[in-house]
Amino acid sequence: MEKRFTISGCSTCLGIAGAVLLIVAAFLCGCTTQPEQVQTHTIPEETQAVVCAGGAQTGDVVVVDYIGTFDNGTEFDSSYKSGQPFSLVLGSGGAIPGFDKAVHCMEVNETKKFTLSPEEAYGEYDPSMVVSMPIEFIPAGENATVGERVTLFDGGQFFQATISDMDATNVTFDLNSPLAGKALTFEVTVRDITASGSLM
Repeated sequence: MEKRFTISGCSTCLGIAGAVLLIVAAFLCGCTTQPEQVQTHTIPEETQAVVCAGGAQTGDVVVVDYIGTFDNGTEFDSSYKSGQPFSLVLGSGGAIPGFDKAVHCMEVNETKKFTLSPEEAYGEYDPSMVVSMPIEFIPAGENATVGERVTLFDGGQFFQATISDMDATNVTFDLNSPLAGKALTFEVTVRDITASGSLM
């Protein structure tokens, strides 16, 4: 189970929280979060250029099953394992850019396999997002260990980090996504498409 630590009075964390949230907004083991209900959607300007004659269009709600693997074939995520297909609103920013773009124009029951560069997925690994803080930021009695994934709270937002190092006086948090800097391959099958016009 992922642990949550509160960070209060940490100027370093407060300064980087905004940038961190952009990186961890997508699902860290998968692609994104799943909206329960969809009413209206604001489509970012830069994603509106994807057009096609048929299949999934910008603004549509698309339900997919997927398997995600690294270059060596190791599986890092799968909707089949969770038993729940993944839903996204195309062009809304709810999925990593390359995944969103690849699903555009797909049709129900179509399967596609594609590989994304780090720039199309979770970005390159950023060493500046590794920060050291006093060990007191881990609450007394918590059995935190190196390599553990934790949720931090800066007083306004939650964001995720990995404990990359720890000693008697300091703890080092890596705020990069675990998938940063990696090429990712996905095999995606579209299960359902709800056209944007029918959501009104």
